[in-house]
Amino acid sequence: MSLAGFNHVFAKAVEIELAPGERIRVAPPLVTTLLKIIAYVEDPCRRAKDLQDIQLVFANYLRESDRLFSDEVFDANLPDFSMVNAFLLGRDLRELASNEDARHIRKFLAKFEEQDVDLEDYSGRQFRNHLLGLQQGFAGT
Repeated sequence: MSLAGFNHVFAKAVEIELAPGERIRVAPPLVTTLLKIIAYVEDPCRRAKDLQDIQLVFANYLRESDRLFSDEVFDANLPDFSMVNAFLLGRDLRELASNEDARHIRKFLAKFEEQDVDLEDYSGRQFRNHLLGLQQGFAGT
């Protein structure tokens, strides 16, 4: 695994309190997701678990946030509300990503454009919607 994207771990780390007086700095979900996308792109066979984790983030990113109902979401004219979390993830990744990071994200999206996802299967349709949301958010349209 390369160190692509790893610079964000320290630059964007957030502090959390484990117990009174015990604090640690951790990478936020946005950075962790970027690292998982990069790891999956670089070695999809060995990093299949990362794809499962990415799918969880697609469904839950900012789930408690008012941004889900913001103007940026309404202006995007998404055809399905299930795309919103992944759309916002794409927006935030676009803001975070270096040129190298962006290449990995585009490779990730292209990988699934090449593959047929069973759209008759609910999880396949849901995954496709999430990918489309991510793509639209990352593209900025």
